[in-house]
Formats: sequence, structure tokens, C-alpha cells
Amino acid sequence: MMGTDLASMRERLEELATDDGAFVVACCRTGERPFPVAGLRFADRENAVRAADLARNYRSTLAQYDPRTPRYDLVVHETADGLPAADAPSRADACHDVVGAVFEALSAAGHRDAERAVLDGYFAAAEATTDVDDLSVVLLRCAATALEDHLDDADLAAVLRDAAARSDVTPADATPRQALAAVAGAGLATGVSATTDGWAFEPAVRADGAAVTLPVAVAVLSVRPDADVAFGASEERVELRLTGGPRGLATAPLQ
Repeated sequence: MMGTDLASMRERLEELATDDGAFVVACCRTGERPFPVAGLRFADRENAVRAADLARNYRSTLAQYDPRTPRYDLVVHETADGLPAADAPSRADACHDVVGAVFEALSAAGHRDAERAVLDGYFAAAEATTDVDDLSVVLLRCAATALEDHLDDADLAAVLRDAAARSDVTPADATPRQALAAVAGAGLATGVSATTDGWAFEPAVRADGAAVTLPVAVAVLSVRPDADVAFGASEERVELRLTGGPRGLATAPLQ
């Protein structure tokens, strides 16, 4: 009888799933997508909620027969990886695009000390780096650190809004989710998921124990220049909101 019930729930999950949906079911604590929803995507939140209920019932049924069955707090996540790989910039291109736009914006605003700090930090670090791809990340890290050290939140927000207008890292008609997908496609963010009031992701670049949020900030501001972008860290993940800022636009300390 249990086998019949489990098979029926799996069949229903397969009926709800689609190949390229933006919604998944995962544990809210670990981000893990356990069986029977592992690898499944859903076209809309309504179907994903139904899938989450089925998955909870499935695993609850298993636990009745095997108390060792791992327990997960399953919730619906909206993923931000919907940008085709061919449309995402390379990591080196994304880094140079973002930093180039930031440098132009710093120059236009007359922030000479921050300009010089970006260059000095990059030249010092570049002497020990030979790989072109690594150099682009060094440049991004130096820019983020210099911005954090030389500009307050208000000035930084103004500079990044200008930089975002100059950047080509994401199409101007994209949504914030697609902008974040472009950054993830470039290898500068991973594990992107939706939260109740924004998105969360794992940083791909760090500087002195902080997540480098600069490319995400520029990408999001390029499509939502009116947003008061705020970043905050929770353990190893970074949370992004379009309100409550400006905060953490260059780096966000990891707890």
C-alpha cells in the first residue's frame, strides 16, 4: 500500500514538472533538493507549492517506515538561472565591463582618491598573477575594496547608478532576476534562489572575509536604477533586496 501511495505521488510530481521552469522545491535551511523533487522544475509558483506539499507527504510517509529518513524544511524557491549560457558574458568580460564602468563613473564624479586606490591595488596584486581570468577577478576585488574604503553609502550609490548606465553586463530591458542570472552565468554568483523579499546567492569572489557584491549591484541597478539596493550576509550566503539601502553595494561582510 505504501509503495502504491509513493508511486502515485511521484507520478503527480512528474505531471506538475516542466523542463525549464523557474521554480524549484528545496530545503530552506540547506538549499538541498531531496528526492522526490531533486532535479524537478515547475513553471509557476502555484504548481511548485503543490509539488512542495506532495514532497512533504512523500517524505513523511517514508519516515513512518524508516525513522532515519532525513528531514527537510521544504519551501518553494524561484531560481535566477534562466539566462541561456550563450547569452551570459564570460567572467573576464563581466569583470572588465563592471570595473571599466565604475572607473568612468568615479572619474566623472571626481573621486580621485578612489580611482587611484583601484589602480594601485590592482598593479600591486597583478605582479603575482599571470592568468588572464584570475587578473580580471583581481581587478574586480581591488575595485570593490577601494570603493568600500573611500566612499560612503550615499556616494557609492550615486557612483554605481552612473556605472550601471554605462555597463553592458545585462540587457537594459531585463528584469532584476535576469540581471542576477547574467552575473551568475558569468560565474560571479552561484546558488541563486528567490526569498520572500528578494534573492539570495553564494558569492564567487571574496575580499578579506567579505562577499564582493559589486557586479550584482551594478547589474541590478542597470535595470532598476530607482532601487535602494541592500545586501546583507547570512552565514555563507548573501541576501539581496531592492529596498532598505543603500547598503553593502561593493562588499558585504560574511558572518
